[in-house]
Amino acid sequence: MVSPRSRTRLSPDARRQQLLDTTQALLISKGLQAFTMEGLAKAAGVSAPLVYNYFANRIELLQALLKREYQRFVEEFSSLARDAQNFEEIVRISVTTNFDHQAPGHVLPLLLSQPEISDCLKVERRRHSRQNGRFLVRAAAEQYQLSPRQAGMVVSMSSGASIAAAELAASASLDRNEAMELAVAYILAGIERIASL
Repeated sequence: MVSPRSRTRLSPDARRQQLLDTTQALLISKGLQAFTMEGLAKAAGVSAPLVYNYFANRIELLQALLKREYQRFVEEFSSLARDAQNFEEIVRISVTTNFDHQAPGHVLPLLLSQPEISDCLKVERRRHSRQNGRFLVRAAAEQYQLSPRQAGMVVSMSSGASIAAAELAASASLDRNEAMELAVAYILAGIERIASL
């Protein structure tokens, strides 16, 4: 005789996190287009109505996952950047963080690329960008004796270079460490050249 499968009872927060974790795993393995609420229920070993008790629809669920992953990204960078001893360390942290989140197996770039999902973070991303930008501009200005305007331009261009390098490395299957070192060298050489003008 086959014994019935027993369902594990989780606290509401633990169940919510389990659903988000399962969603993340499904997005990584099957992609965004194939993701459904019913598929999530099956993969999580729960009923579809239980999923809908936590998330009213697919967009709300994906936005909740995006918010969680974005918060983790921000906290990771902020924690590491606070302990940096100089601007080069901050650049390395920025590049590494961008590469980590662009690497296969991360859903942040995928979710941010979908306007109907990423709209939920517009205000938070703007606030974080301003806050982070001020920190980086101050650090660049101090390290390289740049004006605030020059430092702002340097930080903006460096950020773009870091993200572009991370995206290229992920899409072209480049050696991660080599690509990161090249990105750091490119950014630092560019800043030094601008500082010498």
